[in-house]
Amino acid sequence: MRFGNRLRQERLRRHLSQEALAEALALSARSIRRWEQGQALPQASVRLQLSRFFGLRLEELFGDQETQAPLTPLWCVPYPRNPFFTGRDDILAVLHTSLSINQEAAYTQVYALHGLGGVGKTQIALEYAYRSAREYRAIFWVRAETAESIAFDVRHFAEVLQLPEQDDKDRQRVIMAVRNWLTLHDQWLLICDNVEDLNVLDHVLPAVRHGATLLTTRLQTLGTRGRSIHLSPMEHEEGMLLLLRRAKVLEAEATSEQIRQLAARSPSQYEAATELFTVMGGLPLALDQAGAYLEETQCGLPAYLELFSTRRTLLLQRRGEGVQDHPASVSTTFTLAIMATAERHPAVLDLLRVCALLQPDAIPEELFRQEAEYLGETLKAVSREALDWNQVVAAACSYSLLSRQAEAQAFSIHRLVQAILLDSLTEAEREEWNLRVLHALDVIFPEISAITEYSIWKQCERLLPHALLCLHRVEAAERSLALASLASKVAQYLRERGQYGEAEPLYQRAFHIREQVLGPAHPQVVTSLNNLAVLYWREGKYGEAEPLYQRALSILEQVPGSEHLQVAGVLTNLANLYRDQGKYVEAEPLCLRSLHVYEQVLDPDHLQLALPLNNLATLYASQGKYTEAGPLFLRALHIWEQSLGPEHPVVAQALHNLAELYRYQGKSVESGPLFQRALSLREQHLGLHHPETAQTLHDLALLYRDQGKYVEAEPLFQRALHIWEQALGHEHLLAAQALHNLAELYRYQSKYAEAESLYRRALRISEQSQGAEHGLMPQVLTGLANLYCHQGKYVEAEPLYRQALHIQEQVLGPTHPETAETLHDLGIFFQKQGELYEAFSLVERALEIRSQSLGEGHPKTMATQALYIQLVQDQEQRKKGVFSQHCGEETLDQDLSAN
Repeated sequence: MRFGNRLRQERLRRHLSQEALAEALALSARSIRRWEQGQALPQASVRLQLSRFFGLRLEELFGDQETQAPLTPLWCVPYPRNPFFTGRDDILAVLHTSLSINQEAAYTQVYALHGLGGVGKTQIALEYAYRSAREYRAIFWVRAETAESIAFDVRHFAEVLQLPEQDDKDRQRVIMAVRNWLTLHDQWLLICDNVEDLNVLDHVLPAVRHGATLLTTRLQTLGTRGRSIHLSPMEHEEGMLLLLRRAKVLEAEATSEQIRQLAARSPSQYEAATELFTVMGGLPLALDQAGAYLEETQCGLPAYLELFSTRRTLLLQRRGEGVQDHPASVSTTFTLAIMATAERHPAVLDLLRVCALLQPDAIPEELFRQEAEYLGETLKAVSREALDWNQVVAAACSYSLLSRQAEAQAFSIHRLVQAILLDSLTEAEREEWNLRVLHALDVIFPEISAITEYSIWKQCERLLPHALLCLHRVEAAERSLALASLASKVAQYLRERGQYGEAEPLYQRAFHIREQVLGPAHPQVVTSLNNLAVLYWREGKYGEAEPLYQRALSILEQVPGSEHLQVAGVLTNLANLYRDQGKYVEAEPLCLRSLHVYEQVLDPDHLQLALPLNNLATLYASQGKYTEAGPLFLRALHIWEQSLGPEHPVVAQALHNLAELYRYQGKSVESGPLFQRALSLREQHLGLHHPETAQTLHDLALLYRDQGKYVEAEPLFQRALHIWEQALGHEHLLAAQALHNLAELYRYQSKYAEAESLYRRALRISEQSQGAEHGLMPQVLTGLANLYCHQGKYVEAEPLYRQALHIQEQVLGPTHPETAETLHDLGIFFQKQGELYEAFSLVERALEIRSQSLGEGHPKTMATQALYIQLVQDQEQRKKGVFSQHCGEETLDQDLSAN
């Protein structure tokens, strides 16, 4: 279909007049009329504008007129148009704007596409020449790799222009003749492809230019010669299109829609193509090379991907048959560039080798400047002085093999350049460089702890991907203490960030190496035991954590001076473990002993003293000893704020604990702001998806639930549940805790079906995780019993109440506030059935416990007191014979809100 007819059809389909279309495109209506009548064709830049407006590819809109032979009278381009050219519309649009004959600046400036070899510079220049053919009176293409290739092409221009000097044997006279022609004529385009030496262009380009000049080069620096347009590898969608078109998996005219259809029709093909795009780093040459192999062999994308993982070197060397415009393979292209770059400075090759062993992006420059002594004598020598270092970096970047991000102080390198560099190393060389990088990363990776400055966390995050890759590369059999040290540091950081699953194998690796190299009783082995035990404790793996703590404590106590701070630290951690298991009798003496050691060694306001104070306070709060817990929490908060500042993430822990204590005591006015402040700090420093952030969300939701703010509480419970399930797994006890409390919320809202389902899930997790004696079990049992009681299912409710009360009396003790919770609710259960004497006895016990632990004015104490008074009145009524059975609904609802 002729372009004019197609344009009119698309315009009418959208119910547009010629004037409306012209206004939408900022063009004249006269141009639209002339195009539709076949009197003219739009310029290339306008064609691109039209194709985008109608959502059509150029070939769809212009048909044969887009692919036919150029109409430019003087056409000196040696390559045919690439039928598989894909994407790059943004770059082409910039070229159309920059080199347009309507732009006077285009005639005075040289524009250059620069970037890594194989990134598609030549193909873009070629596509631009074909699309813009009608805009110029002449288009010349110079293969500018060498002076000889330039001279050959310039002589060809002289022949096409029929210059008198075309047969002159003097090369310079021919070049001068062409330069004179370019000076005297206008509206020409000169494309100099693969410029290796900018100086040679001075012999070709005239001083006064009335045409446009486009270069392609790997060189990053043009100086004053012109303007540079950096070319990056392809984005995902256009790279996928190129690969699938070139491999003939899709037709040459396929669009993104066909890719989506392929994904639905053949997921394995699509996934293999996606993975292949990733390993090729979006490099057009590599994608084209892989597509050519797939076309020739018909082996299929999954098979090629598997082959690439084992025979990468050979596949990167194989370019394929019949390629004219870029016959060199990926391997040859990069190898030649690496050799040329390395010739500029002896340290360049070592710099590239180190970068090949790290992640390809955001390679920290300080690794070379601060720790170059571990990276060999050559790099060590040039890293001392900034001038020497900048010279080496400039040489490494000269052919775009390496890219420097000055603001981030980092490098990036293409993953296929990394592959070529690694494949060039012998096994011995690779092992040597792996160990060099390992030692440098170990020295530069900071030690991390809960009280580390946040700026150090940022440095850890910057180094993390490179450290993880290094740990993966170094052989598992390697028993280097540097390996153990780096693994331990990385694991420590991951643990503090809540990435427990990633931290565990690194802790284990560090422990096994240290144990084998240093012996089972070395202090570093004790550190590994303690760190791994802390991780297991946070994961809820109490059975795995306790023997590690016990072993660490046993080793330390055999060393003279068992009152050391390291002993106190292990004692504190073991006490925390016992506390979370409800073993308060075992936990308290350990907490007190640990605090005594700290107080003997440290000043009263020392930073390290805050941790045992906080842990002892948490233990007292768990036991319901709120009066003893409060001053300890406040003292710990004061030390942390004074030592670390009020915005440090560790302060959030003290704020959270104090807020939780106030919530237990019914001080909601004081509790809420502390929770909000703790949440803000944790979201800011730990992130929105950290397990500790989830804990604050969860406990703030409990406060809202206590206040009857159910609408505000529900999304916080759900967020906390989602975070814990994602970070710790669906079967973790914290997930069960969130399920239980969300079930409680639904019960208060009379959403009984939703509540029962969550109670059942929480009960199953609790039983599987810690057995029937775990502290969460009685809470879930009581909650489910309350649900059945409220529904009148008394037969199902009573054994649950009895089981919960038995566990609490055995584990927490008969006077614990949580024991009082179950006594209170069981009292309501018997009241509802008219068993007043049984109810009175239970409620009387609950009131005594709550009065002593919570105080007379606490809402829970007052709720129990109201229930107690009601039971006294009921018994008096019964004695008078005028008792009418209570339904207890209002009392129950009020009490459950308090609970």
